[in-house]
Amino acid sequence: QTFHFGWCLQCSDPHQFFVPRFLHVLLLHLAYQYTIPSVESQLHRRCTLWTSGIWWKDTRGVQSLVELVDNSQCVLLLMSCYEGSEENMLHLCKQLISEILTVQHQLCPSLKLQEFVIDRSCLRY
Repeated sequence: QTFHFGWCLQCSDPHQFFVPRFLHVLLLHLAYQYTIPSVESQLHRRCTLWTSGIWWKDTRGVQSLVELVDNSQCVLLLMSCYEGSEENMLHLCKQLISEILTVQHQLCPSLKLQEFVIDRSCLRY
């Protein structure tokens, strides 16, 4: 059985956006802090990184995706794991949400934001 979790941090003002620097700092921080280093070098990481997000799988079987969506107005966190790793996923989830909020408070504190937990029946991650 697979377990899924989704969380969204969204700008409540349609005229506000997450600045590009927020995304760059967040992605680099997550890539270094949470992904697995490769055998060749500590700087090479086992993850998939693209212009608006990052995906990785940790050693405990938890897959995580963080992406900036909806024209830079929403940070999306999606996670999944198999049965037996749910506690690890919840612990990592707490850490990732804290990291996202910390970077947001540091780099774009004036944004008016809303947080949402995504209904599991809507997730297809």
